[in-house]
Amino acid sequence: MHHSFFPLVNRRAHCILRVCILRPAHQRRYSNQMVDQDQYIVGVPAEDITLYTRGGYHPTHINDRFKEGRYEILNKLGFGSFSTVWLARDHQNNCNVSMKVVVADRSNSEKAELGILEHIEAKSDGQHPGRKHISRLLDSFYHDGPNGKHLCIVSELLGPKISTVAEKCTNYRLDSKLARQVSRQLLLAVDYLHSCGVAHGDIHMGNILFRLSETERSSLKQIEGLGAPMTGEVSRKDGSPLEEGIPKYLVEPVEYNSKQRTHIDEIQLVDFGESFFILTPQKSLYTPLSMHPPELVFRHTLSKAVDLWNLGSTTYELVTGRTPFEADFDEFVLIPQFQKVLGGVPDEWIRNAIKDGLLKDRPNDSAAEGFESLEEEIKRSYINGYDTSTLQLGEEDFDVFGRYLRKLLVVDPIHRATTQELLQDAWVSDVEDIGAPGSE
Repeated sequence: MHHSFFPLVNRRAHCILRVCILRPAHQRRYSNQMVDQDQYIVGVPAEDITLYTRGGYHPTHINDRFKEGRYEILNKLGFGSFSTVWLARDHQNNCNVSMKVVVADRSNSEKAELGILEHIEAKSDGQHPGRKHISRLLDSFYHDGPNGKHLCIVSELLGPKISTVAEKCTNYRLDSKLARQVSRQLLLAVDYLHSCGVAHGDIHMGNILFRLSETERSSLKQIEGLGAPMTGEVSRKDGSPLEEGIPKYLVEPVEYNSKQRTHIDEIQLVDFGESFFILTPQKSLYTPLSMHPPELVFRHTLSKAVDLWNLGSTTYELVTGRTPFEADFDEFVLIPQFQKVLGGVPDEWIRNAIKDGLLKDRPNDSAAEGFESLEEEIKRSYINGYDTSTLQLGEEDFDVFGRYLRKLLVVDPIHRATTQELLQDAWVSDVEDIGAPGSE
């Protein structure tokens, strides 16, 4: 059964596709000649104008053509710290696609997601049920511009972010049946990635999108229904001409709205900018603070187990509408929360963190004030003041869900369940056909 939601319309809020946390300032600088934002007037909420500099964003405008005219820019889908993402028309295949234009200084990075995507395509197993839940690489090429040479990655055009859909639902969460279905699809996606030898590294609500139908991906009518892109002129306050690498205008990202209907019953996991090969463990990742697994907080080596932690945190949010842990500016406030909610952090980890200078002292328990055990947190987050007679999950469901999360949200990564073990869990088994439209 199909769920229905949201077509594309212009967004009125700041749109961030990827959140970059703890990125050292020098790694965000693309040249020694940074643009001074105070010198410019920008007419719409969009990306940081200062990142249009040598090594940074490529100045992209509506109707620009890429790859010898094959791809035409129609609108903006979003942006992140290291790329802008555009809705484009593939005139060779007569379909609409998503095109990510990477900042020049990251385009040749060893961690460029192109290598990961090409590896996944080469390992492609069409029989694996998780393959369809991973975004497909359709094309890639380099584009020369005034700010450098930019990697462009073309992929299937997708529908709304799951976070956008959840924002439109009561209590910021999906219908419970749909949430359970998505839980399984997300687990299958991670299982497929791990079978390819890849860890995603950045699983969260903003990197999970619903798929569009083939008709919607091909239709020009759907694009025309958006109206004109929302643009805002860029000008200098002193009246001087714009520098070569600064765009004439910025484009406000588009979003999905309920005036037209879009089928939403299948998801895809996107954005492989933080992905890594499992045989090459990492020391750092740049993801939302509240999603940081314990091994990242304590600066331990990172393995594919980070995906399992983030799978647990994301599934918790899918069902309850809230993240299990909270951190806005300081990731170390997570430590007492881990202790309170999950039952403890190895004392050796804390001693070593103090010894190594990572922590000055033992974490202050006040950061966990108001937190309870995981099982109690699930109930409190889900009920959240609502009349329990109107809610879809009952005590038995809470128990099943809690047992599933206990296999994922494990402080020591070596004790987290594998994807194959999780696929046998009652929370995600036998739910392929679950799908009642609507939201709580």
